[in-house]
Amino acid sequence: MTSKTSVIKVAPTAPLGRGGWNPVQGSAFNDMLEANSALSQEEKDRLSEETTKILSDCIDPRAAGKTNTGLVIGYVQSGKTLSFTGLAALARDNKYRLVILLAGTTNNLVEQSHARLKEDLDIDATRDWKLFSTQQKGFQQSELDRVNMELAKWRRGSPRARTILIVSMKQHQHLDNLSKLLSKSDLTDVPTLIIDDEGDQAGINTRAKQDEESTTYSRIMDLRKLFPHHSYLLYTATPQAPLLISRIDTLSPDFGCVLTPGSKYVGGQEFFVDGASKYIEPIPIGDVPDKNDPPIEPPSSLLAALRHYFVGVAIGLLEEDYQNGRNRSMMIHPAVPKDEHLMFVRWVKQTKKNWSIILQDENHEDYADLVAAFKVSAKELFKTYDTSFTFSEVLSVLFEAIEETAVEELNTREKNRIPSIDWKGDYSWILVGGIGLDRGFTVEGLTVSYMPRSTGVGNADNIQQRARFFGYKRGYLGLCRIYLTSENIDAFTDYVKHEESIRGSIRHHLAQDRTLKDWRRSYFLDQSLKPTRSSVILLEMYQSKGRGGWVIPDHPFDDSEIVSENRDVVDSIIADFDFESYAEPGWNDKQVVPAFSDSVELADLLPRIGQLRYKWPDDNLQHSALLLGLERLVNEDPELTCSFYALSGPWSDVDAVRTLGDTIPPKIKNLFQGANANTNYPGARALVSAEKITFQLHRYDIQTSDKKRMIRDVPTLAVHVPDHLMERVWIER
Repeated sequence: MTSKTSVIKVAPTAPLGRGGWNPVQGSAFNDMLEANSALSQEEKDRLSEETTKILSDCIDPRAAGKTNTGLVIGYVQSGKTLSFTGLAALARDNKYRLVILLAGTTNNLVEQSHARLKEDLDIDATRDWKLFSTQQKGFQQSELDRVNMELAKWRRGSPRARTILIVSMKQHQHLDNLSKLLSKSDLTDVPTLIIDDEGDQAGINTRAKQDEESTTYSRIMDLRKLFPHHSYLLYTATPQAPLLISRIDTLSPDFGCVLTPGSKYVGGQEFFVDGASKYIEPIPIGDVPDKNDPPIEPPSSLLAALRHYFVGVAIGLLEEDYQNGRNRSMMIHPAVPKDEHLMFVRWVKQTKKNWSIILQDENHEDYADLVAAFKVSAKELFKTYDTSFTFSEVLSVLFEAIEETAVEELNTREKNRIPSIDWKGDYSWILVGGIGLDRGFTVEGLTVSYMPRSTGVGNADNIQQRARFFGYKRGYLGLCRIYLTSENIDAFTDYVKHEESIRGSIRHHLAQDRTLKDWRRSYFLDQSLKPTRSSVILLEMYQSKGRGGWVIPDHPFDDSEIVSENRDVVDSIIADFDFESYAEPGWNDKQVVPAFSDSVELADLLPRIGQLRYKWPDDNLQHSALLLGLERLVNEDPELTCSFYALSGPWSDVDAVRTLGDTIPPKIKNLFQGANANTNYPGARALVSAEKITFQLHRYDIQTSDKKRMIRDVPTLAVHVPDHLMERVWIER
């Protein structure tokens, strides 16, 4: 660590609970809500409630000189853009004068957000907003003059003063230019809202551990300094990074909100848990391109994915879905290197050409085989998608479905800009890319995804952001197919549970009118994953082991008061549950288990186990992680049972002593009673269930290694978790 002063910026303390003021819904928000005919009334009511709650936690525009930071958590492609568009409209209704949107790190994301704002706020048809963009050097001195003019109109009380809306790429040069220009204006009294879309990306300080600032983070800090009266909102579907940075960092959230997706939303639960057998297709390892020995021909799984896709497009043509301005699209998301993108683009275009030729010639030698393959694909889709059309009808438009599909490579191969997609120009699209198809980008009408890439370094948030196949697609869910490697299938399946646990915990915490500053960070993850990139994690996190086996406290004997309290806890367990003795033929009196049951409901036992305390921090952290894992099991299956053994010891009038080792700090030697062939006793370690959680309560008199001190009747709870029930828990120290 260097000796210079840390550059983490300290955020002002935010008030507990709500922001202390009540936003009103005016014409800007109500008109935006009314114009959005795709939303049901229930969804409009929810959007209204959640947007008002978010703004109420932001700074009161009438109370000068305050700043705070908020975190808004949605699901991937679940309506975060509509939420912050609504927030901007509500901010205008409540006298905010300036809204800045940091809209992603690629030009296609910025242009996508810019277009959505124009449409949803009806900017072209009203005089309520003055919209600027930093794209193509679109914000210079002349635009600043317009900003100053609008602020002057507002200061003199003109009813025609417009709210200023600036859309900027989240890139250091764009931010630097924007800050330098705005620094020429007097912004001290201007209530401002800064919205950071994909707030866990780029803007987080990746050099905080070196007491330095990463470039984009530094530019954001410079921008925030210009506004003494503002709120900064991070919007994301993957909140791990903002929640694991230092709590004194100005980007560490004071308040938060978990958005509720609409009824037509389809996410990880539907795809990877409830519908895995319907919608998930494995990519064989042999179909994943080897960069050192690239294949010549397209893999069979890619051809199967294309057949599924083109049958879905044909159904869309028959149903006249294209007449409603909708789209069908397929996403091919190989590894980041552009050479692989080009290879897949060539395969797709050549396959399109070949199939088009064959389908136009019934006498072609491959016609029968190709039609038969498409018939199999159609049969599979008909199982999940309800349609009255037959395969013969699908076949009649299949050539057209293939021929009219546009193929686009989304990267910067030929230009320094990722191309934008003209969704209104064509009905059917196949998009191939890496970063261009990553976080934030909306793939309209996506039905088939093909992702033969690895999970990389295992950052859970990055993996989840690749899930462009989530979204509002309940109406055509049956046409969806997701082709993934087994590694990715496992990662996404695990992340679904991880995602729900975080949201549930945060939602419960915020419902108690508490702040995100005092939410204790905890995450459930497969041992192959970690929450986010290590460069941003400044909170000290404890990791439980990610494999099955015994979980045992190291120092249950330390502190006589705690030992006494734990003794009362386990006495109440033995007294209140229905136990009986257990022994097998040949066991002696010391080996008999005085209190045993293999049908205790885990939900009933957990509150008692939760009362156990330990002096040593690592014992407490291990115990907390264990409890979190067991609580998740109970939530998934409230009637789950476990095995409980209260082994013999002083409490049952059996002389049982264990000695502390001479390590520093000391630990109990030989906690488990060993096997004895003469009595047929298998040893305490063997008294476990392969399917259930097993609790063993050991109670010994503990003697120090020098034999000068004896600690009487020390309860030690050992818990065995089978491999299939064990999950790694990350928990804040």
